[in-house]
Amino acid sequence: MAEVNLKKLSRAELLEMMISFSEETEAAKRREKEYKEKVDIERQQLQQQMAEERAAMLKSFDEEKAQMRAKFNEQKEQMQEKFDKDMAGLKARLTREKDELQREVDDSLSKIENSGTLAEASLKLGGILEASQKAADLYVKNLQDKAAAEYAEFKRDMEAAQRRMALMEKETKERCMKMEEETQAKVKTVRKTRTVKATEETEAEKETKPKTTRRRKTVKESASEADE
Repeated sequence: MAEVNLKKLSRAELLEMMISFSEETEAAKRREKEYKEKVDIERQQLQQQMAEERAAMLKSFDEEKAQMRAKFNEQKEQMQEKFDKDMAGLKARLTREKDELQREVDDSLSKIENSGTLAEASLKLGGILEASQKAADLYVKNLQDKAAAEYAEFKRDMEAAQRRMALMEKETKERCMKMEEETQAKVKTVRKTRTVKATEETEAEKETKPKTTRRRKTVKESASEADE
């Protein structure tokens, strides 16, 4: 049908149709260029937004990590101060107990000197030395147990802090990957929307084109009849 219509057209009408097609083609190219520029601008804006969000997230993560390190160092200093204080107290207690033991030994020696027989002196001295040894062993054991418990607690705190930092790093990486995926999806959606819109406009222009041609042909026929 289209070939028959073209054969019936005159040279002027064909020329006019070709000019019209050329103008429509140029207009479509301009629209396509504009759509492409818009898509590029939107993509740059999305990339810029994603970069800013990622920079803000990394900055927030660095600040949180610095706060955690400061808090950990503060807790470490407090624990060290407490440990030093406990050690000083234990050393003072040891000094007092040694002084007490020394006094007991001196008293025992004085009793030995005042005792009547060597057997009595040996019994008294043996009991004092045994009690002193038991007290010293008990003190050393308590000191070792307390130091081991404090070290174990300090080690658990350090491991917990390391786990929290590792978890924060993992969450930050996952958020960055999710943001990048969302940005790519937005860019694809924008491109698809622009393509569909351009296709719809092109189809609409194709539908209106035959009507324009028929209108121009009617005007030409009217003019030819008037000339005759």
